[in-house]
Amino acid sequence: MCKCDAVAKTECNSGCSGGLMTNAYKYLMGSGGLMEQAAYPYTGAQGPCRFDRSKVAVRVANFTAVPLDEDQMRAAIVRGGPLAVGLNAAFMQTYVGGVSCPLICPRALVNHGVLLVGYGARGFSALRLGYRPYWLIKNSWGEQWGEGGYYKLCRGRNVCGVDSMVSAVAVAP
Repeated sequence: MCKCDAVAKTECNSGCSGGLMTNAYKYLMGSGGLMEQAAYPYTGAQGPCRFDRSKVAVRVANFTAVPLDEDQMRAAIVRGGPLAVGLNAAFMQTYVGGVSCPLICPRALVNHGVLLVGYGARGFSALRLGYRPYWLIKNSWGEQWGEGGYYKLCRGRNVCGVDSMVSAVAVAP
């Protein structure tokens, strides 16, 4: 998310220092939309906003909160596609593959926004020495991270607060 400008200070997030998805949606609705990643690649470094309204690829018409229940989240993915979720990213930083099932991951410390793109019924978890259902999450840290930019997180117990902050957008035609 861009650093705040003089006009939209209250609707911006804090760049590399994080922010809330709902603030990002409000910003996107007010600014005119979202550019494709190819036109505005993620750098992971603080810098000036390079948003170009003429390169908008998609417009956000509205957004909604999804009920904080993993069964409702699965239904919402099937019905409408990916969801934005907040979670505690402590164990994501060392993730290399498989299903991550951390023993301790405080749900109250949600500190990272990601895209929940799907789920699976059976993935191997080395920590649990067996197969577990999982969420499939796309992260913003690039394809070199995780499994081609994706993360598998144990599903069914609100692991790392994955069902604590869930939202979806409505794309404008």
